[in-house]
Parts: sequence; C-alpha cells; structure tokens
Amino acid sequence: MTKLQIRGQNGILIKHYSLRKDYRQMDKKNGLIVSWKRANEIIASIYIVAILAIFPLVFNNYYYDILRVKYMFYYSSVIALFVLILMAALIYMYVDARDYQWENTRYVIKQFRKKALNIADWAMIIFMVAVTISTFQSDYFYESFWGNEGRYTGMFLILLYFVSFFIITRCLKFKRWYLDIFLAAGMIACIIGIFQFFEIDPIGFKEGLSWDDYRIFASTIGNINTYTSYVALISGMSVVLFVNENTFYRKVWYTFCVIISLFALITGISDNAYLALIALFGLLPLFLFNSIGGIKKYLFLLALLFSEFQLIDVIISRVPEHVLEINGLFNIVVGYDKLLYIVTGLWGTTALIHILETKLFKESCLQKKSNLGRWIWLILIIVGIFCVGYILYDANIKGNGDQYGSLKTYLVINDDWGTRRGYIWRIGIESYRKFPLIHKIFGYGPDTFGIITVNNYYEEMASRFFEKFDSAHNEYLQYFITIGFVGLTAYLCLLFTSIIEMFNACSKNSFLIAISFSVICYAAQAVVNISVPIVAPIMFTLLMIGVAAARQTVDMRDKV
Repeated sequence: MTKLQIRGQNGILIKHYSLRKDYRQMDKKNGLIVSWKRANEIIASIYIVAILAIFPLVFNNYYYDILRVKYMFYYSSVIALFVLILMAALIYMYVDARDYQWENTRYVIKQFRKKALNIADWAMIIFMVAVTISTFQSDYFYESFWGNEGRYTGMFLILLYFVSFFIITRCLKFKRWYLDIFLAAGMIACIIGIFQFFEIDPIGFKEGLSWDDYRIFASTIGNINTYTSYVALISGMSVVLFVNENTFYRKVWYTFCVIISLFALITGISDNAYLALIALFGLLPLFLFNSIGGIKKYLFLLALLFSEFQLIDVIISRVPEHVLEINGLFNIVVGYDKLLYIVTGLWGTTALIHILETKLFKESCLQKKSNLGRWIWLILIIVGIFCVGYILYDANIKGNGDQYGSLKTYLVINDDWGTRRGYIWRIGIESYRKFPLIHKIFGYGPDTFGIITVNNYYEEMASRFFEKFDSAHNEYLQYFITIGFVGLTAYLCLLFTSIIEMFNACSKNSFLIAISFSVICYAAQAVVNISVPIVAPIMFTLLMIGVAAARQTVDMRDKV
C-alpha cells in the first residue's frame, strides 16, 4: 500500500494517509453518481417500453371506453415515472448526505447548472406557461384543466407532456431496440386493422357495433382518423429505417414493416393518411437524392406503394362483399387509367438502376455522392408549393373549381369540405375574431373548442348537421383557438427545434432521421386531425427519445 506523509517545516508529521484508500473513496463517490444515473436510465427505459409497446395495445371494453382507458394508462405511467425518479433521487441523496456530506449532490447540481437550456427546452417551457395562463384566465377553469368537455387534452395532459419531456431528455440513454419495440407493437395493431378491413375481427372488437360504427373504428386504437395517425408514425419510421439498414435480417424486418404499415395506412380508409404520405415521399428525396443508390431506394419505395394501391383495388373488385368500402382519394389514385403503367415503369426503372449500379458502373462517377439531386428536388418542392397555392386561389377565389374535375371536392373549401371540416374551421375562426385581446393571445382554455362552438353555434349545428363539434379537426387551429397565438407558436417551435436538433446530430446517429420523419408524418396529417391522448403521447415520446439521443450524441462528440 502506498503511503504519503506530509510534514511541516519543523519536521512534525501533519498528515499520514493511504493513497489507495483515498482513491477507493473517490471511486465510491463517482460510483454513487454512476449508479444514480443508471437507476434513472432503467426507470426511463421502463417508461419507454410502457408507452411505445404496451400503450398502443391497451384496451378494456373494446371501443366503448378506449379513449378513457388509454388516457388513464398514460397519466398513470407518467405519474409512476415521476414518483420513481423522485424516490431514486431521495434515496441517493440520503446516501450521499450520510456518507459523503452532500459532495455528490453538490456536484450534480453544479453540472446541471452548467448545462444551458436548449431552444426546444424553452419552447416546451413557454408552451406549458401559455397553457397555464390560458387555463387560469379561462371562464371554464375546471374544463380547461381536465379537458373533460373535449378529448382530455386539458392542462393536466400538457403538464404530463412537460414533466415527461424534461425527465426523458435528461435521463434516457438511447437504445436501438426502443424503435424496434415501437414497430413490433405497431405491426400487431396494423395487422389487426388489416384483418378488420377484410371484415375479419380476430379479437372481437367490433361485436355489437352498428354498421356505421363498424366502419369508423379500427384496430386497438379507435377512430379511423386516430388509427391512421398512429400508422403514419409507423410508416415514417419504418421507411427511413429500411433505407438506412444494410444488415440482411434487419433489412427483411424493416421491409416487412414498410409493407404492412403502408397497406394499413391505405386500408385505414381515412384521407388524412395521404397528407402523411405526401410529407413522407415529398421530403424523403432531400435525404436520399445524394447518390444513385438513394434514388434506387426511393423508386423502390414508390413502386411498392403504388403496387399496394393496385393490389388493394384488385382485391376490392374481386371480393367487394368481404372488404370495407374505401372512398375519397383512394378512388382518385386507383381510378387513374395509367396506374398499371406507372407501377410497371417504377419497378423497371428500379431494376435498371440496380443493374447499372452493381454490374456496369461499380467504380464510376455514378457511385459518388453529390447534393445536386437534393437541390433540384428542393426547387421542385418550392415550385410545387406555389402551384398548389395558385390552384387553391384559382378554385376558391376565382371560382374555377369545376375545371379540376374530381379534385374539385378537395380543392374547393366550403362548409361541406373534408366531412364538414370546412364548416368547423369557419365557425372556429369566426369565434376567435370575437375574442377579447387576452383570449386571442392565450385562448379560451385548453380543449374548450366544443364549449365555444356550442355557446355560439349550437342551434345552427343542430339544425344543419344534427350534431355538435367538440374539436377543430385541425390540431394547429385547435391550439390557436384554445391556447392562443402564444401557445400555438410555442408548440410549433417545440416540434421544429426538436426536429432540427435531431437532424444536426443525425450524421453520428442515423436513427434520428427515422424518428424525425415519424414526427413529420404525424405533423402533416395533424392539419386535418385532432390531438387525443391515444396517439399524441406516442408522438411526444418519440420526440423526447429523439431529443435525448441527439443531445447524447452531441455530448459524446464534444468529449471526443
């Protein structure tokens, strides 16, 4: 054992101790912090499994109480997460106080103070503050807090997002298998939904339902709009994981996930799915078009998608009595008389590029990476946006909707547009214009859209549509009206800055791109859909995982 003796100028022994013993004590101190972090990681991982793998499949009395059951499961999971994290902190602080006189606690607090809040953190804080102000200044405090007059998307639910965000982004250590269990649960839900499309009810979800209800509910999720928003998350992730994967067995797994999720998205018989598909296949080239191999993968995915459209159309035509009817945009796609030629051309082009890439030009310039394709596609996107804007102007303002044929239904926005979404949006905007200034800034309270519209338009809704509307059927308009301009801006900043964080770190962690596209697909379909504690918690959890992984990647890069 190494000894160290310290003597003063008069030779008197001042200190005599063992270096090895001191190092052992230091190791124990460091070990306490490491074990504390490890405990937090385990708790966070259990929570991730609960939300990504169990939560989508949870039910009690089938569809009759599906929203309430999933809401209860979610808030119970977040409360359990918070309590366990707090208990772990108290236990380790007690040990630290007893054995090390708070040295480790002071060190952790010091390190925490050094880490400045990121833009996404501030966006989440402002989002929570806006929701809090909106709730406390609302004329409907109780309803705003609990969301019990809407879809349980009150202040309490946002508080759960807030708490879990700061716990997960600080405590979670990213693992690849998080994404795999998410896809595994998704495959179960998708397969159940596909069976139901063929009027096969494997676990008795639809027993006793009327025909109208039979058509509008799917899988273990609930309403078809909610179901397709969940499948959109799966499709976005599985497609990107597929194009990034080189290992054979994982490639097969992700190919299976792509096939099943796209099939489920189409047979979900909700048009909001097409916004997710447009976002996915519209933005994917910005990621893939830097090489001939990326172009090949994109064409393969397009060929696969349109082949599924073609296959589903054939099945419907052959056995119409054994499948659910699909209307809307599906009929426009399969009704195009040259669809078969497109499918054939896509598969043929994909095969040709594969031959050129692998056989003829192994060492040619075709193998070199270039951003030219990305820039060209970006220009096409910008041009496309301007074209869509002009078409909407031409159809609605100039009144030339008839010249667009079957697309008129989707281009001319009136009260009947989008299963009466046009009417809902109109009365929502008209209500907002009448708000006092404070309510324009912070809204009338979370999830109070139904209260507002009933107060102002109940007789009109009852006489025209024989129902009341408790949601804007547009997640962004919903937030705009219920939590105001500040709340909506903070929410959009949260989504945008989180995605930017993930993209900035994706060079070191390619899985971040998959999470980003999953969130983007959800955000796209949210334009015509509502936020409910069935799918929104899954989206938020994926966002948290992505932010945690991005920061973990940046920290490792900085250390190197």
